[in-house]
Amino acid sequence: MNRVLIVWAFGLLLSLWGVFASAQHPRDSCYDSPASACDPCGFAKPEPCEKSIFCDSTPGCKKSSLWDKVSVYGWIEMGIQTNNHGCTNEYTDAPNGPCSRNLDAFSGNTYLLMTQQQTDFHVNQVWVGVSKKLDTRRGFDWGFQMDTFFGTDGKYGQSFGDHTFDYDWGTGDYNTAIPQLYAEVGYRNLKVRVGKFASTMTHEALPAPATFFYSHAYGCFNTPLTFSGVIAEYKVSDRVSFSGGWTAGYHNSLVNRFDDSGFLGNFTVRPTDKTNISYNIYFGRSNGFDSVADAGNYGRYYDTATHVTQTIIFTWNISKKWMYMIEGVWNNNNYEWGPTDWSTNAHGINQHLIYTINKQWAVGARIEWSHAKGTIFDITGQGADLYELTFGANWTPTPNFILRPELRYDWCNYYDGFKPFGNMKHSDQLSGGCAAIFKF
Repeated sequence: MNRVLIVWAFGLLLSLWGVFASAQHPRDSCYDSPASACDPCGFAKPEPCEKSIFCDSTPGCKKSSLWDKVSVYGWIEMGIQTNNHGCTNEYTDAPNGPCSRNLDAFSGNTYLLMTQQQTDFHVNQVWVGVSKKLDTRRGFDWGFQMDTFFGTDGKYGQSFGDHTFDYDWGTGDYNTAIPQLYAEVGYRNLKVRVGKFASTMTHEALPAPATFFYSHAYGCFNTPLTFSGVIAEYKVSDRVSFSGGWTAGYHNSLVNRFDDSGFLGNFTVRPTDKTNISYNIYFGRSNGFDSVADAGNYGRYYDTATHVTQTIIFTWNISKKWMYMIEGVWNNNNYEWGPTDWSTNAHGINQHLIYTINKQWAVGARIEWSHAKGTIFDITGQGADLYELTFGANWTPTPNFILRPELRYDWCNYYDGFKPFGNMKHSDQLSGGCAAIFKF
């Protein structure tokens, strides 16, 4: 408990100091909106943004050469997250998937995606990207994007689904990933993207500056974070667009070692200038192994599996000060292994309420409920209900720096009395943390 309060107090004191030490800085339209309302560089945020803080997309700006159209950007995120149980990090030899790789799922900050390491100071992301944005207002154009990063978040951006490409680039807590590497072409309102790209299925994206809170919601466990494939998008009007295409499963590269296949679709509508509704769906099939030994090597304990994930994200810029978001997640998986069939499912609701005090300050709250059965959250197989409440602040004294302290409380209702927190000794957990983001 004392460590949680110390970390929270340290971040809060730094932030309060900034109120008096920082000067006013001119901001573009991104900074006049609540944090995370604008997408840094095309990472799947449906909200409109006239000018990105990284990528120059100013309407009507004429470029003189190809190099003028290429943007290079990046950031460094580092921080610490601790819990009141003093639960230390423990490690296993399990090689499969980002949750079981190295860090024991029940040690450290259990279930806190991307802030699972406890008490130790960590570098979460050292991110560098390069892109050429499409501009099809005059007809045909082409573009590309490549993002790579190193840090404790690296394993979540790797192609761990089929153990290819960037998988295993790293050791221990630190890994390197290429979450996006794609080319695209477009003509007027149509564009086609080929390669590996970040998911649009969740409000809390993988890049640190695209999220308000340091820790992530449970919904991130239940939605894919990266895809590889071919996606076409058509913009019907300024208020309506849809996309769809083939992917090599999810969390896979185009190597697609197991011949997985799926469909990824999106429909986005802006009913008003202040509201946005996005519906996303993935359904597909993955292939496993007959032998236990081969299945264990890749974490595919099945012959075949079918997956369906759906999300609905509603955002509302209530005013220049207030922003509200609600996200619904539904995830279902059916497995076959010889004569045995079984299924897992997870669904939940995640809500954000963000208040922008001024150009330097914003505060927010997140409340979430998640129900899981047969997943990592549900060891007994009887089902589990998890809840979390997070309070956080963003202090942005300059366009290139963000300080993000937060305080979070998690609790659960497990059947059979199972307790997931503090090395399986507690049914709730209080955690606190603070992260700093330096953008360049």
